[in-house]
Amino acid sequence: MDPKTILKTLKDASPLDLFLVSFLLLPFVFDAWVGVLEKLEFGICAKYWSLGIVLVGYIVGVVAMLVGSNRQREREIARDQVIQYLTANNYKMVSFERIRININQAYSDSILETLPVHFPNQLRKAILKGGTPGLARITESEIENEA
Repeated sequence: MDPKTILKTLKDASPLDLFLVSFLLLPFVFDAWVGVLEKLEFGICAKYWSLGIVLVGYIVGVVAMLVGSNRQREREIARDQVIQYLTANNYKMVSFERIRININQAYSDSILETLPVHFPNQLRKAILKGGTPGLARITESEIENEA
């Protein structure tokens, strides 16, 4: 199987799907680690410590995956809200301050600045009158002009 296909499948899977699959595979993974540790002729105490380290690594990985997934979901929600605001009001651009006033006051500049990085085909950075930072929606005509 192609590694790119595997990576795409993993990226598209929900955190719950990944957790369930990894949880079901955990006994097999532990068995493989026990086999490795037996070949290394570790003592029983060292085996337990090593398996404990593997378990802690697993837990840290699951938590990191959930945190990363949550951040991505927050960015997707912010993107959708900004695009909806621009579309509903027939605007091309909106300032960060106007986003905080009309959409969500909790959106910091750093969150808003990451949106064009994560969604480059939908949003871009914009400078409004007076040098105010903001976001602009990328329209189909802009995409056609670049091609």
